[in-house]
Amino acid sequence: MIWLTWRQHRAAMLAIALVVAVLGVMFIVTGRAMADAYQQLGIADCLAHPTHPNCGEIVGAFRDQYGIYIAASGWLNLLPAFLGMLVGAPLVARELEHGTHRLVWTQGISAGRWLVVKLAILFAVTLSASIVMTGLMSWWHGMAWNHLDGHLQPLMYDFEGIVPLAYIAFALALGIAAGALLRRTVPAMVVALVGFLAVRLPMEFLLRPRFQPPLTYTQDILAVLSPQTTQTPLRGGWTLDAGWIDGAGNHLSDATVFRACDPGVGATKFNVFQCIHDHGWFAFTTYQPAERFWPFQGVEAAILLALTVALLALAIWWVRTRLT
Repeated sequence: MIWLTWRQHRAAMLAIALVVAVLGVMFIVTGRAMADAYQQLGIADCLAHPTHPNCGEIVGAFRDQYGIYIAASGWLNLLPAFLGMLVGAPLVARELEHGTHRLVWTQGISAGRWLVVKLAILFAVTLSASIVMTGLMSWWHGMAWNHLDGHLQPLMYDFEGIVPLAYIAFALALGIAAGALLRRTVPAMVVALVGFLAVRLPMEFLLRPRFQPPLTYTQDILAVLSPQTTQTPLRGGWTLDAGWIDGAGNHLSDATVFRACDPGVGATKFNVFQCIHDHGWFAFTTYQPAERFWPFQGVEAAILLALTVALLALAIWWVRTRLT
């Protein structure tokens, strides 16, 4: 069975290895470039002393030059979906379409063993590749972006820790279950993609921000100009909302604030900030603090693991009871 599974799926396994190798080279080359720029520009000193002159321009220049890399990496969130479509969905569906599963079952191999061996090999290969990719991306983020934005920002969080492995496992299980139930490769691929997005998008935008109640940080706007301003609790956290509140805690729109404190021609930043201060208004930020990275990873991975186990159990039960 192991040899047969390798022969049947070696193209997909080699493709996975090639993708990891190509992305690995890209991460190493760009990561070294970012690390050199980070050191040469003195960004570490700017982060330690944020009120130092020109630090805003220095950090902004770094973001302008290398921010495209971190933005482009967000597309890798679709890799689990493609694995579910191209590797998971055909695993059972293609054999059912072509009827080749019957040949294996006549050789004294049960349907349950046939599927379990396939699952074990597929998951071993894909999760090993995912571990390598996660290690590479964690190193890549550590060259600069973890220092600038922290681990909890979505573009860092999604590719570090245990969540990437959980999404790979879920996408594969979804594709396999769809293939077993539908018995057709193309419909199973469509279900794998749509189903993955139906879980992935609400998880990030609806559930993850509420894994724990967010915190709110308020600040007198004049404190931003104070030379004594140091690190705030927001450093490394995930900002969910920001704006203005009055002394009673009522939210104010930007239009209301800047209509009252019009930054017109000749107005300085200090004049505008002084006006906001005189009205008794404060800047607020709703955020998830940086130290919640691992608790959030645990909650999200547990949800995905439960879905994965349920889908695999469904696929195995369906194959053993409905296809034999």
